[in-house]
Amino acid sequence: MKKKSILTLLMCLMCLMASAQPKFASKVSKGIVSLNTYDRQGNLLHQGIAVFVGADGEAVADYRLFKNAYHASVIDTSGKQMDVDYILGADGTYSLVRFRVNTKGNAVIPSATSAQPMKSSLFVLGRSDKGEMENAQATVADTSLIQGKYVYYGLDSQVDEALVGSPVFNQSGTLVGILHPQMGGRSYVLDIRFKEVLKMDAFPSNSASVALGNIFIPKALPNTPEEALVYLYTKSRTASNDEYMDMVNRFVATYPKNAEGYLRRATPLIDLTRFDEADRDMQQYLTLVEDKALGNYNVASLIFEKLRLQPEPAYEKWNEDVAIGYVDKALAINATQPASDTKTSENAQFRILKAQLLMNKRDFDGALALYEALNEEKGGEPVYLYAISMAREGRGDSIEAVMEPIDSALSKFGTPMPVEAANYIIRRGQLNANAGNYREAVLDYNQYAYLLNNQVSPVFYYERSQIEVNARMYQQSLDDINKAIELAPREPLYHVERGAIAVRVNMFDECIQSCQTALQLNPNIIDAYRILGFAQLQKGDKANARQNLQKAIDMGDEAARMLMNTYLAQ
Repeated sequence: MKKKSILTLLMCLMCLMASAQPKFASKVSKGIVSLNTYDRQGNLLHQGIAVFVGADGEAVADYRLFKNAYHASVIDTSGKQMDVDYILGADGTYSLVRFRVNTKGNAVIPSATSAQPMKSSLFVLGRSDKGEMENAQATVADTSLIQGKYVYYGLDSQVDEALVGSPVFNQSGTLVGILHPQMGGRSYVLDIRFKEVLKMDAFPSNSASVALGNIFIPKALPNTPEEALVYLYTKSRTASNDEYMDMVNRFVATYPKNAEGYLRRATPLIDLTRFDEADRDMQQYLTLVEDKALGNYNVASLIFEKLRLQPEPAYEKWNEDVAIGYVDKALAINATQPASDTKTSENAQFRILKAQLLMNKRDFDGALALYEALNEEKGGEPVYLYAISMAREGRGDSIEAVMEPIDSALSKFGTPMPVEAANYIIRRGQLNANAGNYREAVLDYNQYAYLLNNQVSPVFYYERSQIEVNARMYQQSLDDINKAIELAPREPLYHVERGAIAVRVNMFDECIQSCQTALQLNPNIIDAYRILGFAQLQKGDKANARQNLQKAIDMGDEAARMLMNTYLAQ
């Protein structure tokens, strides 16, 4: 806000106090502040009024002032400017925001604790569209209830629309509500007690969710650690790392003895490659967590996720053996506890993680031993049979040995097979394709699509098309690659594959068109130049064929060089 505007507001407030109309104006004036909101670039978005309703900077204002705001500040009657730290709650339907300003010892305007009677006088204090402080008086003409508890006051007259969002008082100077726009020739006032609704919830109402989503100023956390943790979880999937870090830092500062906060903070720290800080948080988590077995397992899981999803940059303190050490601690702790179904289930979960870590370490024998033991204990559950197949494949067993547990798993699903069997079917299809059993693989892929009601990805159609080529099922292959292109028309690889299939069945024009489309999407695909050149050769277009084969040769394609030497040697 420009200095001139600030001074204008302050002078207007002083004039309002001097006018003594209404009498309580001087008493409440220090609790009424000017509010400025700003957009992403720092440009002034809206100007208006806010009211301090609680200690430590708690204030309310019209929601419309905050919509699309990235920053906000208030200026009190002394000219002191204070930033808005957090949004405490918002509601778009009733256009109110509760927020906290970075200040202490602020003036607080007392709020009404009960409804105002009919025909009582109310006073509006605000600023006109010219920036001048104004007041208006009206009488309560009718009332209705919001949520069966809060009053929506209808006034007997129209109040200047420029004062919408201004505080409304009773005769004793108690804050009654916030002025709302006119409807049907009458102005309305929202009960100030409605601010009690404005709080951060793990699962906010639709009106609150929309309003909060339109405000880009940091939000406060819910009031209990349990709700705050749920809120953090929901936000972890949508918030940026910086935004999430801010929230979890505030959680740790508010609840320093809550173990979960440190574990939650370790995750974004890992994403930001701040591994030393993440490790310190994980150790603090282990110190505070009550269930030490589960705590060690959670730390091992976090390390595994880092190794699996973010192998680079490496962190010298974390590797598979370190994570396995935490899992072994978890198992050892549980071994000292009385036996129970919960502990048995936990131990299976812990051992699965250990097997996954061994797989990541490429210790396939160790992983296989764990999976086979679990499978025997659980009576041959499909999930363990699938894992056994993966471990056997990892250590290089025969295709028969790798396929056997998948067939066993599928036999347990019965007929007709449920949707859960789809992953096992596609696994068998991939194994059949790797073994050269192409027609059997196509049958598996067909069954997979059937189980999923053909709700499959373009990658599926691309893979099945390639298998069908090897099975010499060219028409089916063309149909599938066309479907992949239909679903993902801007994927150049699919157009190249269509060209490769077309050339096999002497569809040279279609091949040329497909390769040209692929090169329009990505001019650096070597295969496209080679296949295009070969198709042009078959059409007798030696000049363009030479040009495209040479491009492939220049990009390092030896197959294109062989074609050039065979068909276009000088």
